[in-house]
Amino acid sequence: MDSSHCTDPGAPQTHEAQGLVEDIAEISTYKTGQGKAAIVIFTDIFGYAFPNARKLADRLAAAVGATVLIPDYFNGDLVDVDDPNRSGKMPQWRERHPTSNSCTIADKLISTIKGHYDSIQVNFSYYSIISN
Repeated sequence: MDSSHCTDPGAPQTHEAQGLVEDIAEISTYKTGQGKAAIVIFTDIFGYAFPNARKLADRLAAAVGATVLIPDYFNGDLVDVDDPNRSGKMPQWRERHPTSNSCTIADKLISTIKGHYDSIQVNFSYYSIISN
């Protein structure tokens, strides 16, 4: 897949977030829902603050009765969806954010929430869920 696919944010969504951002394990995390099971979402380059990601989390929490968590895998260095030059900036951004960093953040979050939920699931792909 070429980088143009990686930087296409899809159709912008309008959505009033239902959850809150809180620190969990010193990681800024969007948290929505209040279920006994947790779902941790891995985001794309637009991160946990992107309205599409929060819309998905809110819908998923409501649909399955779970707590949905989206950690900030990029420490606030999110790709700006409105930046027309974002594709050209991707090589440097990817260098600052190797996949291993995201895995470390997810591991830290999951180890912290273990024992607080009956089960923990991880979701890597959300585009098919949020078509409208």
